[in-house]
Amino acid sequence: MITEKTPVIRATKDILARCMATEDIRVIHDAESETAYFDTENRVLCLPIWKDMSNSMYDMLVGHEVSHALHTPAKGWQKFVGEGKGSRIRHMFLNIVEDARIERLIKDKFPGLRRDFSVAYHEFADRDLFELANRTIDTNLPLIDRLNIHFKIGLFGIEDIPFLANEQQYVTRMANTKTFKDVMVLAKDLYEKHQDELDDEDDRNGSQLQVGDGEESTEQGDSCQSSNDTGEPQDGSQSGSNSEDGDEDGSQSQSGNGDGEDDSESQSDGNSDGNSDDESQNDSNSNDNSDGDSEGDSDGGQPSRLEYDDYSEKGGAGSTQHNYEKNIGNLRDSNSDAYEYHTLPTMKIENCVVDYNQVRSIWENHETKVSTPNQHGVTPVGYTDSRIKSTQECTEFLSRIKTTVQNMVQQFQMKQAADADKRTSIAKTGILDTTNMINYRWSEDIFLKNEVHADSKNHGIVMYIDWSGSMNGILKDTIEQLLILTEFCQKVNIPFDVYAFTSKRINGEYNEETGEYLETQYVVDDTDKQLMKPHRFSLIQFLSSDMKTNEYKQAVQDLYHLGISHQNWRGRTAMPSEFDTGCTPLNEAVVSAIQMVPVFQAKHNIQIVNTVFLTDGDGHSMGAGSYYGKSHVHDPKTRKDYAVERSGRYGTETAVYLQILRERTGANIIGIRLHASKSIRNLQYRYFADKDMNEYKKSWKKHNFCSVVIDGYDRLFIVRGNLEVETDLLSNVADDASLVKLKNAFMKGANNAKGSRVIASQIIDIISV
Repeated sequence: MITEKTPVIRATKDILARCMATEDIRVIHDAESETAYFDTENRVLCLPIWKDMSNSMYDMLVGHEVSHALHTPAKGWQKFVGEGKGSRIRHMFLNIVEDARIERLIKDKFPGLRRDFSVAYHEFADRDLFELANRTIDTNLPLIDRLNIHFKIGLFGIEDIPFLANEQQYVTRMANTKTFKDVMVLAKDLYEKHQDELDDEDDRNGSQLQVGDGEESTEQGDSCQSSNDTGEPQDGSQSGSNSEDGDEDGSQSQSGNGDGEDDSESQSDGNSDGNSDDESQNDSNSNDNSDGDSEGDSDGGQPSRLEYDDYSEKGGAGSTQHNYEKNIGNLRDSNSDAYEYHTLPTMKIENCVVDYNQVRSIWENHETKVSTPNQHGVTPVGYTDSRIKSTQECTEFLSRIKTTVQNMVQQFQMKQAADADKRTSIAKTGILDTTNMINYRWSEDIFLKNEVHADSKNHGIVMYIDWSGSMNGILKDTIEQLLILTEFCQKVNIPFDVYAFTSKRINGEYNEETGEYLETQYVVDDTDKQLMKPHRFSLIQFLSSDMKTNEYKQAVQDLYHLGISHQNWRGRTAMPSEFDTGCTPLNEAVVSAIQMVPVFQAKHNIQIVNTVFLTDGDGHSMGAGSYYGKSHVHDPKTRKDYAVERSGRYGTETAVYLQILRERTGANIIGIRLHASKSIRNLQYRYFADKDMNEYKKSWKKHNFCSVVIDGYDRLFIVRGNLEVETDLLSNVADDASLVKLKNAFMKGANNAKGSRVIASQIIDIISV
């Protein structure tokens, strides 16, 4: 049969499955799985990786398993199936009947799937997955197998399946099952009919099996014996002739008990318990007689004592289903890349964040320590002098940028006014303007008008700054850029928080002997094996709009002192060790922001949170990066899986976390990549293509930054990291300079001053609309 050769795009099948299921089920792909299955309890659809799989075959699998998701209950059938020997055969009976029902229901709901089912089963038949090529399909084939292939390939005209007159009722019932209760009753009737036929065959062969000697009596007890007060078995088996009347009577009897599915289940429950007891008592006999069982089967003995696989391979009931499952497993693509799934953790934010009150407490402890004489009566020197000097520099810097900040405030207000004007429209009220009514003869404009203002969005800013060792040389310049932004936010009442992400452990119990903090738990539940494990890290809240005026002033001086101290490695002794730099836990910061941003948004009642990540490099993997397989990150809240692509460009693991952050919070994601170099050529293959290189070079040379479009961020700016903030427009002009030189220096200085505050300027442009 000619089939389509269009390659399968698995991502579209995930969407198809969710649409058909009308719920946000989780879809995973497993290279180790032999066939598709649906976990009804956890609502997970697993699709295999097959060789030469057509789109129709894939859609058929998706439709089949989605129908299980829609119609097959997670519980209610376990009592009928039971445990131990024979349970797999009972499960097979139930599965065959249920497959016919759920496939009919999904095709009725989505008629377009009829073609996919037809094409897929034609492919299965062409590949002889049921192993029918060397077999004669007649009434000697067990009824359950004929029903199986009739409802799988017979309905599509691939095979003509014969049935006896007294068997047609089962075909009709199987074609008309509506509820799972109907399936349970029919599966039980078919199983009991099969057991009766085996008993009749044993009688003809002269085989006698004593009660308690093997599985058959237990199986018979499962089928026909109910637990009653007297403890006597109730004979519910059919007559040896299996007449149609007898079958119908048996079915009605089961339905009478099954109309109450609970009655049927409670009966099965009692039998299942009895079966388990019998099997536990006869384990040794079963093991000792395993060879005899096999011989008995080949000689016409009791095949139901065998395991489902052994029995089916010998041509017993369910062999077609066994062959299908076995052969479909052989289609698995063993050379396919492994699919890895990692679960996004729920962070214990209280253990990750060092708030500004705790930051100030660390400073106070440090100041006490450096001002206390040691055991020799000597007071450490250096801190007080360095602190006085840094405080003076900070005060001078804040004084110099006042004019700059004020100009930025004016520009911001002008942009807001212009944006408000764009959102303003004139609307007629329908009320006559008595002043203009005299003009009605030559003008229709005689109604009062209103100005209608479309709502604007109020913004907030949460910034995460890289506090790694590679930032030491540019940390002071970065902090100055940051302070311009926070001073601006203070003036225009924009809520903000500033965190530094570092690999230093600051939270947790402090060990006085080692001078380190003990291990702390970063995630709420770390028992899940697929859960990604964050590395050691802390988020230090250096600045916040929640601070009081005096707290904010002190925090700014503390932060400025850290910038100076890190720029000079000798100055590190003049600061708390907790605030030393470390590695770059960027991914941990992004994952924490997923929970922190909504709290910030609700606290300040703002509509848009501009979340900024400022770093000079990439973070280390949290376990989702894969170079050999196909890695995915699962968000347990949205139940979505995100593929982590293997790429030579910017780290896609971080891009996935940023995508989850945006979808969870609706925040604007702004990236600022600091680059302390005169050239950006070495970033070419990570952030932009060759064809755009000239444009980026021009922007870098002229404006000290370039804007890059890349996965994860709404906007990513590559900014010159060692860029000092300029405030004096005429700093390089001689005292005796001419008027022309003064004019040119002023214009050039204005451009340089604006270009030196790149971070603040770009963020303000974003939040002014």
